[in-house]
Amino acid sequence: MTSSSSPESEKGPPASRPLRRTPVREGPPRYAAVDVGTNSIRLLVVEAGPSGRLEPLLRLGDSCRLGQGLDAEGSISAEAEKRAGNTLTRFVRRARSLEPTAILVAATHALRSATNGTEVAERLGRAAGVPVQILSAEEEARLVYRAVREAFALEELAEPCLVMDIGGGSVEMARGEGGQVRAWQSLEVGCVRLSERFLLSDPPAAEEMALLEQHVEQRLDAHPELFPDLQAAAGVGGTLTALAALDLGLERYEASRVEGHWLSREAIRRWSEHLTGLSTSEREVLHAVGEGRADIIVAGCAVVSAVLKRSGMPGLVVSTQGLRYALARRLAEAGGAAVGSGPAPGSEPTSGPAGG
Repeated sequence: MTSSSSPESEKGPPASRPLRRTPVREGPPRYAAVDVGTNSIRLLVVEAGPSGRLEPLLRLGDSCRLGQGLDAEGSISAEAEKRAGNTLTRFVRRARSLEPTAILVAATHALRSATNGTEVAERLGRAAGVPVQILSAEEEARLVYRAVREAFALEELAEPCLVMDIGGGSVEMARGEGGQVRAWQSLEVGCVRLSERFLLSDPPAAEEMALLEQHVEQRLDAHPELFPDLQAAAGVGGTLTALAALDLGLERYEASRVEGHWLSREAIRRWSEHLTGLSTSEREVLHAVGEGRADIIVAGCAVVSAVLKRSGMPGLVVSTQGLRYALARRLAEAGGAAVGSGPAPGSEPTSGPAGG
């Protein structure tokens, strides 16, 4: 586990504070949150409704893979930084067109763990005109738990529960009870990191899969405090939303249908075996998977399967409401708005879910 203080941009406000402006637009306040992950960058723009409920106006995701090569090199490459910079700048520009009161950009594992993460965050923030805050692993785990906990009623997600975020560089897990995080861990078993380290054949060889699975199981076994007497499990991230879309047989990704979908261990096993037997190019034509996830979803499936096996849970409920939702709620609370939750309309790119 690693944590990092928030970098400060050379120009503009400190990274620990979101960019605030006085909107010209009249009406309810709007807030924009950007999640800069290892595999994807995601944008959410919300508007505070009359009851304080946050209504999503825009959701975008792009798999620009900021953390490509991070496992081997330990740093962010110039090429990956350029891709991420272009995406972040485009997303901030799009967010500004909706005149939000504040924009918050938060980065996770890739910039948290890279030797040059602070410098890259500063450059990305300067280019986009919004400071980039690097979240600690604990902040990330707690924020994801909050987003998922608020998405589901107690009868939909009983406690004690386990909430997992299958990212590109790391997997955050939080054990919740009484609406609070009682234990958390951030493990470096993200699907980009594992794919680059173990899955060198296409399709993956059986020996490669066995080594990957053993590696993940060993990491999970080191944290038994997460798993006793669980009543439910939930998960976010592109691997899980893609699996849900496949399981639902969706021709086009629809966030409103993916939200709350139950994935059994058997369904995950079945889809994992199917995807493992395909080449990357064959996975790319599956609309729910797409280009940005085709080469890493097999590793993601292995992680999900290992977590469910270790926890003894028969399956999990999938949520589309990950980190960016919690970030938007944080902005709304800071702005004096009440915070609510609800599934977003299906305005994700039709190429499928971005994540990680």
